[in-house]
Amino acid sequence: MPTSRSSSRWRVPLLLVAFAFVLLDSYPSLGAAQATHLSSGCSDHRQVALTFDDGPNPPYTQQILDILQARNVKGTFFVEGEAAAAHPDLVKEESELGMAVGSHSYSHSEGLSLARPDDFQADLKHAEAAIEDIVGYRPRLYRAPYGHTSETMLRGLYRAGYVSIGWDTDSGDWRDLPAAQIVENVLSNAHPGAIVLLHDGGLGGGNPDRTNTVEALPQIIDGLRERGYEPVTVPELTGVPAAQDGSRVTGCSRS
Repeated sequence: MPTSRSSSRWRVPLLLVAFAFVLLDSYPSLGAAQATHLSSGCSDHRQVALTFDDGPNPPYTQQILDILQARNVKGTFFVEGEAAAAHPDLVKEESELGMAVGSHSYSHSEGLSLARPDDFQADLKHAEAAIEDIVGYRPRLYRAPYGHTSETMLRGLYRAGYVSIGWDTDSGDWRDLPAAQIVENVLSNAHPGAIVLLHDGGLGGGNPDRTNTVEALPQIIDGLRERGYEPVTVPELTGVPAAQDGSRVTGCSRS
């Protein structure tokens, strides 16, 4: 039977191990794995990804879907869980039309990048459940509200099986720019592998008017094609599947 002295020899190492776990949970930069973050895709083809944030938002989401379908274009929609739960038919239509659907948090909280790990996970899972209930799969793509990421978020996304998706071409439609300026912002910055930021909804809910985005979209698509670019989904551009269904991430190794 061990003596009290031998027991005490184990007490200090165990305390150190426990303290290390506390540090790792509080400070994710200390060796914790983080999710991949992509702001652009494969540049080996003249392809770009048109992405739409903050929806669904009637009637503008439907109008955008109609334009994409009429021009045989597949886009990527980063939906807010709260809006998705309020308008499930629109999210279902996005999926049925072959659009990629990703998570854009549950309620687009401005402080989410500064949230505690447990609070971020709660928001992530809340959005995930709302989306999965509609489209039938757990999303793999995640876009942070306002594009604000943090080590805590990337660590939580890694644990939950997500890839963080940013952008490198900002249409500026969130600033209520005229349609002509939105078109110019996209076409003048287009390049192979570009991920384009557009909006069908608003920052943190509401029912913003996206008439200018709707007006600009056909011109963007036609202008891209005139320049030799083809709009594709984020999964097609990056090799990251939309669903967490065991599909392999292929990256940019496509032929």
